Parts: sequence; structure tokens; C-alpha cells
Amino acid sequence: MKGTAFRFASEVDRQIESLSEADYLMRRDRGKILVEELLPISRLALHLKQPGLEVEVEAFENDGEADGHIRVTGFREQEFNVQVTCAFTYEESMRRELLVTKGSTPGAGDIYRDRKTKQIVATMAATDTDEHISRVSRFVVELYKKKAAKTYSKDTALIIAFDAIKLSGRYNWNQLFASLEKEGGFSESGFMAIYLFNNATNELQRAA
Repeated sequence: MKGTAFRFASEVDRQIESLSEADYLMRRDRGKILVEELLPISRLALHLKQPGLEVEVEAFENDGEADGHIRVTGFREQEFNVQVTCAFTYEESMRRELLVTKGSTPGAGDIYRDRKTKQIVATMAATDTDEHISRVSRFVVELYKKKAAKTYSKDTALIIAFDAIKLSGRYNWNQLFASLEKEGGFSESGFMAIYLFNNATNELQRAA
């Protein structure tokens, strides 16, 4: 898929909105690549668009080295590849599956799939109000290290996507960046830029 920033984002939104609730929540079939790859790329393209700049974006939708490519022309010119990685855990996928099959799911607590019945078993639990900060931070750093261990061209921007409904606004993002520093941050990054995208709140922040 390719197009200008606005057209690309509009088409991604249209396709996501056409998904069934089950395909969207469980990331099935087309839903997986739309939510985990094309949506983050589209939001980066929109982030770069401003008056006087044209942004063209393409998503390759294959298993190649790059997930996408962005070209910016106008008073500032830039062209680079995009690599996307997602901090969506198996635990989160089971919670989404419960939403589809049962209509509700605990937001926190133990969750597992019973080996005999194959049914998901979940229990509710209380958590600290900032529990999501350390959890997201840990997954982000783990994913970054995996990507940093590979070789990409120097003109590659990395997007690390996650899903955290409570992580919204300046205070939470400041808390996340502070936690990331404690975890080691993005030292010795070979990427031209690193962005964090919260799928749950549609917020994109440049981290490095």
C-alpha cells in the first residue's frame, strides 16, 4: 500500500474500521498487519506532515528488511526506511480473546490457557497505579535490544508499538521516558530515529 500521508492514513483507518470486532481484537488475518504494522507507519507519516512538506509513504507488507518507506519533500527533504516492532504479549492476546469470547476480561491478574481444556483462565488482581509504566518500559527495551542486535541500513527509523490504555498525556510519557532511562534507554542506537507509538491512545513520541 502506498500514497500521501493523508490518503495512506485514511485507507488504513477505513480498512481497520471494516474489520469485524473479532478480527480486530484477536489480530486475525488482515487485522494483524493493519494494527501492528500499517497503523504505526501511517501515524509516523502524519506526524511528519506539515504545510510546505509533502510526505509519501509506502508499506511493503512482506518479510523484507524494511516494513515501509517514507519520503519527505519541500522545504525539508528526507527519505528513509521504517522498521516496526510490537510489544504485544501473549498475555494481552489472551485478554483480547476473552473479550471476544466472553464479552469481558480482567485488566490485571494471572491469566493462562489450560492445557487440557484449552480454555483461558483469568483471575482479577489489584495493581499499583503506575504498574503500566514499568511493564511497558521493560517490553520496549527488550524489543529495542533485539532490533539493535540486527543490522539495518543507517537510514532506518524504528517504531516500537505497544498497547497501554492508561498511558496517555505528558505526565505518563515523562514517567515512561524516566523508566526507560533506568532500563538502559536506547544507547548506541544504529537507527536514525526511534519512535514509540501507543496503539491504545493513538499517541506517537520520538524517543531518540
